[in-house]
Amino acid sequence: MAVVGMAGVSFIGPREEIENIALALLKMENFEPMSPEVIMDAHPLSSRFQTFRGNPYDALLEKLDELWLKAGLPVFQCRIVDRVPSASLPELEAKIDQVTKKIEEWSARTEELRREYERWRAMLAFGDAIRETGRSLTDLPSAFCESVTIGTLTRENWRRLREASLAAPILAMPLMDEGRSEADKVTVIVFYNSDYREEIQKIFSSVHMYLFPAEGVGYGQYDKRDAVSYRMEAIEAERESYRDMPGRYAAENRFELAKLYETVYAKQRIFSLCQMGGDLSEMTVLAGWMPRKSFGEVRAIAEEKAPHALVISEDGDALEREGNELPTLLHNLPLVRRFQEIVRLYSLPSYSEIDPTFVVAVSFCLFFGFMFGDVGHGAALILGTYFLEKKKMMGPAIGSVMRIAGSFSVLFGFLYGSVFGNEELIPPMWLSPMHDVNEILPVSIGIGILFLTIGICFKIWNTVHKREWGEVFFSPEGVAGLLFYWLAVGQAAAVFTVPGWALGTVFFAAVMAFLFMLMIFGNGAAKLLFHGETVDEGGVVHVFSVFHAMLNFVSNTASFVRLAAFALNHVGLSGAVFMLGQMVENAPGGKLYCALILLLGHLIIIGLEGMIVFIQTLRLEYYEFFGKFYRGGGRDFAPVAWKK
Repeated sequence: MAVVGMAGVSFIGPREEIENIALALLKMENFEPMSPEVIMDAHPLSSRFQTFRGNPYDALLEKLDELWLKAGLPVFQCRIVDRVPSASLPELEAKIDQVTKKIEEWSARTEELRREYERWRAMLAFGDAIRETGRSLTDLPSAFCESVTIGTLTRENWRRLREASLAAPILAMPLMDEGRSEADKVTVIVFYNSDYREEIQKIFSSVHMYLFPAEGVGYGQYDKRDAVSYRMEAIEAERESYRDMPGRYAAENRFELAKLYETVYAKQRIFSLCQMGGDLSEMTVLAGWMPRKSFGEVRAIAEEKAPHALVISEDGDALEREGNELPTLLHNLPLVRRFQEIVRLYSLPSYSEIDPTFVVAVSFCLFFGFMFGDVGHGAALILGTYFLEKKKMMGPAIGSVMRIAGSFSVLFGFLYGSVFGNEELIPPMWLSPMHDVNEILPVSIGIGILFLTIGICFKIWNTVHKREWGEVFFSPEGVAGLLFYWLAVGQAAAVFTVPGWALGTVFFAAVMAFLFMLMIFGNGAAKLLFHGETVDEGGVVHVFSVFHAMLNFVSNTASFVRLAAFALNHVGLSGAVFMLGQMVENAPGGKLYCALILLLGHLIIIGLEGMIVFIQTLRLEYYEFFGKFYRGGGRDFAPVAWKK
């Protein structure tokens, strides 16, 4: 339950062997590559180091994806291969080009047939229009063909053509109007004077009008309606045949195509990982971060599949102390893992920090339940969270946190004996906020003292890990500050509980004064004992920072009074809702009004007070707890994966 220890790993060897290692790392999905230029910075060999610039398999994979789409096949789920494919880039390009050429030829023929079908359909509509006048297409003179053009264009361009016809010697009329959107096609027939053919063609080009090619010298071949319909059916049948050819080809050659896709995909993933490395002379270098516990497995794989490769491992803690920024990987129990989102809302812990997720998980549930303890309201909060998650109005991470918090509300509801704010239905198993105010207030203060102590201990652990011994012993959030805080707490407790505490007061005050002076002059002590190490900037700034820390001890401890205050507030709000309901109960229709007031009142309590308690819980976590030790600023461990 902490930040996972990392190791910096480098692989140097022949390219074929490094590709074997890269495939193993893709399978494990626990290796984050980094550029070896970081390692080679300012090294004499850095001038001989060459990086890869592009992944040539990206374009091949895009072509295959397009082929899969044109063939109407579902997205191919590529399995992890057992070994690096031996096919070369030119071989793969040739195979893909061969398949692409076939698909493109079929697609081009399909498009050609579609255009031909549209032409015959347009001529069918034109013939129907002529026949409605009592004539036929054979009555049209051959010269008529030179003055008539039929084509298709979008609805928007059709409007532009009509506007152009007002200023040009043309007459444009729609034959077929398909759909109503701006992109839908309109088939039109245009009559014009053949003397203006060149100018008219420019107009057609400006409105992006597709012109059906004219066949022969007349329209007699389109005169017989039955023959035209038969021709259209034949064209459509041929078109369907060509349209189905990619699918039939893919079905007949599924295994070969699947193998081709797997090969290209594997090459692309392996090259994408090796791309983060580079070449040094005739050797390939691959470097990155991985969990220390996984290094043994990787070394065994390298010994088996890359016997000539050199594997170098460096401890992450040592690299971090040298100034390297290591990625952060958190490992927590399943229930605790859900509260990592609460920590991330503030900031991801850096590699050298302690992971506070476990303490956050326990304290968050404790604080929320303490302030919002109610059996009925907690159960309603759980149901409401399920509803919001189902309606996609709440994310699963926050939803799981709220469900757990609602469960603790139910638990504290039994401890308080509170059901929808009513403390008379069930007996309290612990304390009643309304009747045991004098007991619940010290408990909330005690929780705050314990919580702040944990925060200071975490700060001490962090500084010990960084070997900042001046901070460990002389900082207000170090050993001196922790002892001062507990002596102050003990002094305050003794004053209120032990009669005649005069002698103890003098002793406590003397020790506290010594600790306070130790924090004030901590810079000098650190320089003397730890070879120049200082606690802070020194001088006046350091003195004021110590006074500020002492005031924070008081304010942070007093801040936990809100635990008891919100527990009382919950009972008070619920009581107010019951009082409002009782005020209208005896009026005409009072039973209905009373039920509505109770329903709306409790919904407001669950929604509004639940949100406020959530915010107050976050405040206690972020300000009182994290403020003692937490810096954050870490970045996620982003391992490479087989899936793109």
